[in-house]
Amino acid sequence: MILARLLTPEEIGIFSLCAAFLAIASIFRDFGVSEYIIQEKDLTKEKLSGAFALTAISAWSMALLLYLARPAIADFYNEPALTDILNILCINFLILPLASPAFAVLNREMAFRSIFIIQLSTTAVHAIVAVGLAMQGHSYMSLAWASLLSIVAQTLIITFFRPKYSMILPNPRYMSHVWKFGLMFSSSRTIEVVMNNSHEFIIGRQFGFEALGLFSRALGLINLFWQNVTSAITRVAAPAFASTHRQSTEDLQFLYKKSVSIFTVIAWPFFCFAIFESKGIILLLFGDQWLAAAPITSIMATGTLIGSVCALAPNVLIATGQVKRRLHISLMVAPVHIVGVTIASFFDLWAIASVWIFGSVFALALYNYHLSKTIGFSYRQIIESAKESALVALVCTAVLLVVTQALNTTGMNALIMLPIKAFFFSLVWLFAIYIFKHPIRSEIDDLLAQVKDKLAKKT
Repeated sequence: MILARLLTPEEIGIFSLCAAFLAIASIFRDFGVSEYIIQEKDLTKEKLSGAFALTAISAWSMALLLYLARPAIADFYNEPALTDILNILCINFLILPLASPAFAVLNREMAFRSIFIIQLSTTAVHAIVAVGLAMQGHSYMSLAWASLLSIVAQTLIITFFRPKYSMILPNPRYMSHVWKFGLMFSSSRTIEVVMNNSHEFIIGRQFGFEALGLFSRALGLINLFWQNVTSAITRVAAPAFASTHRQSTEDLQFLYKKSVSIFTVIAWPFFCFAIFESKGIILLLFGDQWLAAAPITSIMATGTLIGSVCALAPNVLIATGQVKRRLHISLMVAPVHIVGVTIASFFDLWAIASVWIFGSVFALALYNYHLSKTIGFSYRQIIESAKESALVALVCTAVLLVVTQALNTTGMNALIMLPIKAFFFSLVWLFAIYIFKHPIRSEIDDLLAQVKDKLAKKT
């Protein structure tokens, strides 16, 4: 929110392009090692040392490759600033292998208290450095330095929290245990990340960095949910799916069905609100210089709403060791998305955003086909798991439209109306999940019971 008022769309666009290159390189940097550590049934010290070795080799190789590619990237986009940013971001790859496998071990053990401390501290460092340097006029370089210093902080904190048995030296002789899994996973992830970032390269070249900044801001608003909610859920879901799969496929099917139900009742109302209130949200969070991103946000929120149904499906495939199926899905979805973005780029940013809707429908169909083959999760079960969520989202949206219509007659300022709408929307959501007896209701009840027990113990 602060950076959006300190940096221009063009400055955000320049850094966003570098971040897209970094996102692709990051797949090979990790080479699926983190996911391998989480899902491996028999994680021995030898396998762990091989994982450390593979991470180090792949990360340092990517750092060198990205460093050598800097001049070519800057020349292609005719923007010398890209070289300076990539200079700093390459250092990230030299540091990350020192801690990323240990972080995966913490996830495997579901040490979420430690993970919370690590991520909160890292985020705080990033925010403080980025805002501080931006206020001093360091432009897009403030984001580059913030990224580097947050990685340094993360590595130091992980070193403190890492389990004792993970403190071993890397040994390339044991990389064969990880290689096959890593190759499949990194291939599918590379395709997915190239697909998800293809618009960065195309818009930056076709429309310029200001347009790229606006599009990235719209996508960034949607990704706020993905970063703050989805990533938190998948952090728990991935090891939970793997652990359940080791016991029973039927239990995994039940867990996935419940997970889809709980996830969609959070995601669908959020994206419904974003579709209708994108202008007010952007004005409140980022300021009027970003208002052109509002229609793009609404279109992309529609696509992401559809895609949220299968948001946890990749984790199920990884948890069951079905990395080859995930690769097949990526090989089918990515070309469709990239070709769609390329064709849409001959029109406008709205057309590019619309590609997300078609891509989400296509991905949903493919993921559920493969889930039906692996854990027996049918299309009928999708409907059963999401029907209460759909009712909750519809009721919330209907109330939002009524409240909006009523507030518009008052002539109230838009920035004041937005929190009022959000309050009624949230209140109706809470009532709706109890009225329709949604599965998340039991989770809320359990949470309230835990809070009451802790308060009772203190008194």
